[in-house]
Amino acid sequence: MQEGGDSEKLLSLFRDVVLPLADAYTATKSAFRWSAEDSSLLVKSDRRIPTDSFSRVYLVGAGKAGVPMARAVVDTLQEDSRLWSRFAGGTVNVYRDQASATIPGVKLFAADHPNPNQASVDGAHAAMELLSSTSAGDLVIAVISGGGSSLLTLPGEGICLDDFRAANRVLVTGGATIQEINTVRKHLSRVKGGRLRLAAPEAIFVTLVLSDVIGDDLSSIASGPTVPDPTTCADAIQVLERHGLWERLPEACQSYLLRGDPGEAERAGLWRNRLASRTHNVIVASNAVVLRTLYRLLSSPEHSTLAARLHIEESPVLGPVEEAVAHHYARAAGLSDTAGTGTLMLCGGEPTVSVPPGAQGTGGRMLHYALLAATKIAGRDWTVLASGTDGIDGNSPAAGAVVDGGTLQLAYEHDLHPDRFLESFDSYRFFRELEERTGKAFLNVTGPTGTNVNDIMLWLL
Repeated sequence: MQEGGDSEKLLSLFRDVVLPLADAYTATKSAFRWSAEDSSLLVKSDRRIPTDSFSRVYLVGAGKAGVPMARAVVDTLQEDSRLWSRFAGGTVNVYRDQASATIPGVKLFAADHPNPNQASVDGAHAAMELLSSTSAGDLVIAVISGGGSSLLTLPGEGICLDDFRAANRVLVTGGATIQEINTVRKHLSRVKGGRLRLAAPEAIFVTLVLSDVIGDDLSSIASGPTVPDPTTCADAIQVLERHGLWERLPEACQSYLLRGDPGEAERAGLWRNRLASRTHNVIVASNAVVLRTLYRLLSSPEHSTLAARLHIEESPVLGPVEEAVAHHYARAAGLSDTAGTGTLMLCGGEPTVSVPPGAQGTGGRMLHYALLAATKIAGRDWTVLASGTDGIDGNSPAAGAVVDGGTLQLAYEHDLHPDRFLESFDSYRFFRELEERTGKAFLNVTGPTGTNVNDIMLWLL
């Protein structure tokens, strides 16, 4: 059996190396910089915005990384007194536990995730009102990150918050991909699908994005509040019917989708004719970037003691979590047979879970993945860590968990049966009770990290 030391190694690797690589402040600050040489703002390395091209600066945004991203923007603006004097204020919807932060000139709304609360709506109203005061010659900076779909919510006319929340619960537990989920969300909303950007049609608009969507599809990240929407109400209905979710949707949401959206063609023309040239969307960090950087870092001599060999899975994790675990187990078995022990396999992505109606368990994708992995690797000298970079897995207070080849046997010895917890999607309670009965650490509890670049899975063979 794998000794506890390997579990600690993977926990330390995630907390001390992976999370700093995904740090939202650092990523945002490096992508949005002040150039004193020519008095301009540099966005990444290929966009330069001279200060004489705008008069006022506004900040809006939403996401689990809202606080560090907003702070990075404000810190950049404060580097020049003339630039800072043009700052007209901002509003950002952040995860409720981070709303006590203080950022000069920025109002933070204590929104909630994975289901929106009233502050999610209040903050969206505030952002739209702020943007309505912009005019030609103004600059809007938006900071968008994972969780933004819930944290920034403005239901369509006739849809109350409770109905929107009910629809959201149906979507996130129904087995649909994040792209499919956000297709539906966009067409139940007055702020998603580019509508946030449309609220300031005369302004220059720069969006800094911390991607939590595999493939970095801008129209899916936080449901694309600042990019054109390529989907329609008919697409949203098809998603719901394809996954058998239409009948579970509240009647108000069904009616809203069935009415369709007569403004789709007009918005498309506005994007094409007026907005495209003055709209800049920039990815500041993503899952793929973190994985590649982690691979390079672990390849350096100072980290060579962790594993004799490294392997990175180039294909991101998508689809059902059960298939993801099976695929990774097969890959790990092949690597173990050919390369022997001492291999660390790096994986990333975002699997899906299909929670049946009525299931009342506590957990999320990564806790479910870890428990499934424990059943697959039983009896092997392997250790597996699965965690979300946002520090919050589903409706649990943990980021994920770490397991090894002895976890399953240990659970049986303490009268815990994994199958029961898997069936009820109650993986968090499984690991919590196993910790209480054995005194051994399984849960990876980091607290909210202020960032989100999807999930990381590490297999030490």
